[in-house]
Amino acid sequence: MMKLVSIDEGFSLLLGDKEIIRHTSEYPFLSLGHGDANVISSSGNFSVKENNVNMNPVKDVHVVESSSNHIVLALSEDNGKVIFTEKENQIALSFEIMDSSVNRLALSICADEEERIYGSGELFDRQNLRGLVRPLWISEPGVGRRKDLFTMLVASKTKHIPRWFHSNFAIPSWISSNGRYFFSDFTGYGVLDFTKKNYHRYYAWGIPKNIIIGTSPTMKDALTDLTTILGRQKKLPSWVYNGMILGIQGGKEVVEKKIERVVNTNMKVSGIWCQDWQGIRYTSFGKQLRWNWQYDEKLYPELPLFIKELKKKSLRYLGYANTFLTPGTPLYKEAEDKGYLITNKDHLPYPVYVPFDPGMLVDFTNPEARDWMKDVIKRNMIEVGLSGWMADFGEYIPADSMLHSGASPLIYHNSYPSDWAKINREAIDELGMEDEVFFFMRAGATSFHKDLSSFWTGDQLVDFSIQDGLPSAINASLVLGMSGVGYVHSDLGGYTTLLWKKRSSELLLRWAEYAAFTQTMRSHEGNRPQNNVHFDNDETIEGVSRMTRIFSALKPYHQFLSDEYQKSGIPPMRMMQLHYNQEIEDLEKWPYQYLYGEDLLVAPVIKKNRKTWKVYLPDDKWVHLWSKKKYTGRQVVTVKSPIGEIPVFYRENSKFKELFNTLS
Repeated sequence: MMKLVSIDEGFSLLLGDKEIIRHTSEYPFLSLGHGDANVISSSGNFSVKENNVNMNPVKDVHVVESSSNHIVLALSEDNGKVIFTEKENQIALSFEIMDSSVNRLALSICADEEERIYGSGELFDRQNLRGLVRPLWISEPGVGRRKDLFTMLVASKTKHIPRWFHSNFAIPSWISSNGRYFFSDFTGYGVLDFTKKNYHRYYAWGIPKNIIIGTSPTMKDALTDLTTILGRQKKLPSWVYNGMILGIQGGKEVVEKKIERVVNTNMKVSGIWCQDWQGIRYTSFGKQLRWNWQYDEKLYPELPLFIKELKKKSLRYLGYANTFLTPGTPLYKEAEDKGYLITNKDHLPYPVYVPFDPGMLVDFTNPEARDWMKDVIKRNMIEVGLSGWMADFGEYIPADSMLHSGASPLIYHNSYPSDWAKINREAIDELGMEDEVFFFMRAGATSFHKDLSSFWTGDQLVDFSIQDGLPSAINASLVLGMSGVGYVHSDLGGYTTLLWKKRSSELLLRWAEYAAFTQTMRSHEGNRPQNNVHFDNDETIEGVSRMTRIFSALKPYHQFLSDEYQKSGIPPMRMMQLHYNQEIEDLEKWPYQYLYGEDLLVAPVIKKNRKTWKVYLPDDKWVHLWSKKKYTGRQVVTVKSPIGEIPVFYRENSKFKELFNTLS
């Protein structure tokens, strides 16, 4: 129940027994104002600043209406109203601002001094946001977020220095360790400020239609309530759990040879992912794709027939698509002729460099362009026989572009991935293929969850670095889970090979260990395949094969966790704090451990040349998966961790213990 309580020179708004908003004339809860945007973009990287900012705290506020579930506050100087509506332990805020020049809003929400804050999209090297300012603008996260020689060399080439908050997915939402949660439906630029002890601040470059603040008994309950608002992803097709999706490129003959090689090792394979199904081109960044969403008859002759042959072997065929078109291709010419491309201020197709060659973005604010793109996916992909694809990009809308709808690109920028997800979803559902076909994205936005199949963590370096390599994929997955994303995976082995960064056998095998305990196991050859070790090299093939068998054997557990996510919004791969919140201070020291469901504790080896690994076991009774040795919780243990035996423990009273015991 919502309650308004008078305090000295102001009021306090309570939801149950928790204070949500506190307002005094000295410390107003709301500020309104105006500012001018200064956004510069280059290859999906953005410099976001503002000029001429003038914010005015709203000091005079008086109550117009008040009841247990509806409160209306009038703002000073006839500037409008704030409306609070309570329902089921949630307060919805809406605004009626009379001054049309107002395009900035700042809102303060009460905080508990010791609470931790999680969520807000995707982050690569941190989980708790307390003490940080989190900008909300999707972009290329960049390669190199460290202060080292590699970062300096990359930055000098791209003229972009990545920061910790640069990510493919950023939304104005969070949950706290004490069960509080927050969501804003505003899609333009915003900032979440968690640097103050007594309040959290949300700053938006516009006026949200709705802001929701809620309280729940526990953090786990808060995540359930938040995902009810955000929506939950569609279930993955069951075939995904049959084995690994092998990333292979180079044409039909290469695919056939690699399939023959891995079958002899009893590798469990569910699909073949050929990102070059529509052709390739070479750029200074490496081996890149030809962005024309029709199969390449030279690389993959008679592709529909080849796909049918693969299905007879219980293998699915997957491809690739994105939001761009390569100039000079047939689909580009068709889109240009029909006016389906995003334009610059001269009303010409806007060339966007990715990273060094131009591509043209399809304008999803144009209903005809959306339908056209959806038809391309139906006709050229699903009806050809593809069972899935990477639906890449979504972060590149330039701030000075011209959109068909007339919408401001500053407001639409963070919405583009939602439209991209919806187009892919509708193409699948309208053909009745939702149980057979899925897609995976790396760009996220407000409200895209309900249309999304799977999310992958973007482009990691092929190394063990905390900010960019294997650990960053783990961290990103856990933060995504606290942001409502349940089906998440990474490029097994990483993606980005640059300079002296080349994928080693050890890295690939350690990544395979981790991937076996996620919802999807999928490899990638990387941007420079010739420099990388792959799943079918002599020194890796047996180890990768073993982990695919473990992944496949876990299918009943994978599906159980999927069903649990559908019902509760709790992700399969989850932070340990969701179940052991009373140990939160200890658990924060072990950020790269996670629970795969409630019953498996997974501690990936994220450093080179390790034969043993330390693991923190929370308060429970645990069994080491490989040795079957039993342990009690609330202690640090050291276990042997040779390659192929990732540190994993199961709860002694798990109903899946018989299944787990078959894995070793």
